[in-house]
Parts: sequence; structure tokens; C-alpha cells
Amino acid sequence: MTLASKSGPATDCVRHRGLGRRTHELRDAIVRVLDGFDGSMSTRQVFYQVVSIGAIENSPANYDRVQRAIVAMRRDGTIPYARIVDRTRRKYQRAAWDSAEEAVGALHSQYRRDLWADQPTVVHVACEKQALEGIFAAACDEYGASLWILRGFISEGFVWEWAEDIRALNAAGKRVVIAFFGDFDPSGLDLERDLLDRLDGFGAEFECFRWGIHREDIDEYGIPSVGVKATDSRTKRFVAEHGTVTAELDALPPAVLRKRVKDAIVDEIDPTAWNRLVEITNIERESMAHVARNWNSIVAMARPGGEP
Repeated sequence: MTLASKSGPATDCVRHRGLGRRTHELRDAIVRVLDGFDGSMSTRQVFYQVVSIGAIENSPANYDRVQRAIVAMRRDGTIPYARIVDRTRRKYQRAAWDSAEEAVGALHSQYRRDLWADQPTVVHVACEKQALEGIFAAACDEYGASLWILRGFISEGFVWEWAEDIRALNAAGKRVVIAFFGDFDPSGLDLERDLLDRLDGFGAEFECFRWGIHREDIDEYGIPSVGVKATDSRTKRFVAEHGTVTAELDALPPAVLRKRVKDAIVDEIDPTAWNRLVEITNIERESMAHVARNWNSIVAMARPGGEP
């Protein structure tokens, strides 16, 4: 069994002496999960997918087993390090270039018009889990859609800033749609309600659609239920409306989740206006590329007495 990755070479799932049968089976399951998705995943995502294929049961002890196995497999080369990500920690550093020519080249590759400028509807994607930022960011970046990572119940300042963005779009005559992705459990549903109430309280006008995770996803994809917390004050109401089956957003297969994010965005796009701005963007990029290719000649001509 191999692990194919754009971030590293395919690697045999090596049989290590001293490891028991259960550990080898767990390692094989982890490789199968990563082989089924071409992007990076968080440890929690891998855990839920391993549970979903029936390799282990859903429990805190087994999560620790998966966590330890992933560390060992990265250290022995079975898993390329880039395949597992930790979205809770980041490095911040201002971008810099070795020359103006390099900066112009970077601008050409990064430039994109605001493709939502001529759209009657603007989509905001909301994700409860920071661990899923990579999947969401890749899908949103493809369309230039804004992504709002919530990390649980959010601060007043964050909601106010979001409402400010929505109100500015409202003032420009735009319809705003929030595509919400969160856990199917008492806190996940209440987080969604709380967010929408507070945005509304700040005068933002919008529509919201939940794209996942849904109760029917649990059965369709064989997602393990994490149960409800008896100590959660929201549990009684949740159980009365939905029963005791719950699931975290991380448990949705990554490919399904990525497609669902894209669908949430594309469903609201006016293709005629979109394609027109894409064409303009491509023309402008080519102009920038021409400048980058001829940078030295342009600089020489700009100097006193310069020659092309």
C-alpha cells in the first residue's frame, strides 16, 4: 500500500518490527484515508475518516492512538510532513522580494480583479472549525470568496466587523448570502443561531443557508456520532428536536466537503458577468507579464539617457 502526495514521494507503508497487529492495521487505515484525498488534512480529520471506514471506534483513547501513529509515521517517512497540518498555529512575516523585478513578477501571478464586483449576490462562507481552514481556503480562493473562520462562539468585535462588511455590500445594492458550515450538535446549531442573531442586531441584511454538516450526512457517509454532552445546557432542546445522534464537521469526507463549499459559491454566481471579468483579468495579467519579462529594458528607458 502506498501514499501518493504532491507534497512528497509515494512511500510504502513499512512493516516495523516491534509494532503489534492493531498498530499496523491502524497505520494501514491512515494511509488509505490520506490516499483518498490529494490535499492536506488535520489529525482530527484523519481520525474521523479512520473511524468512518471502521478501522477503530470513536473514543478519546483512539484519537490519542491516531495522533501518536501520525507522529511516528511522519518521523519514519511513511507520511510526508506536509500532508498533516496544524491550523491553530501560524507564522506571520511580511512579504519581501530580492528585487523590484521579482515583485512585479509576483504581482502578475497574484493579480485578480474582484470578480464579485458585477455580481448581484455576494457569498460569504462561514466555517466553525479552524482545523478545516485549508480545505475551505482553497475552495474560496478559487472564486475570490471571503472566508470567515469562527473557532466556536465568536467575539462581539468580530461580529461587528463582519456586519460592517455586509452593510457596505447592502448599501451597494448587493444581496448577501452566508454559506454556513458547522457541527451538527447542540453547540454547533446554537453557534449558528447566535451568529445570525448578532449580525441581524447590527443591521446586516443577509440570507443564510447551512451546507453542512446535516443529520442525513451522518447516515449517508457512515459518520460516527460523538453523542451529546449531558452537561451542555443546550442538549435538552437539541435532543427533543433531533435526537441523540451528533457529528462534527471534520467527519465529512474531505472531497465531499470541498465540493460542497464550491457548490455553495457557484450556485450564486451570474456566469455572464463573471466570465466577462475573468477575460479582463487575463488580459491585464498578460500586460503585467509583458512588463515583468521586459523589466530591465523598461528601467533602462526610464533613466536619463537610457536606451531600450
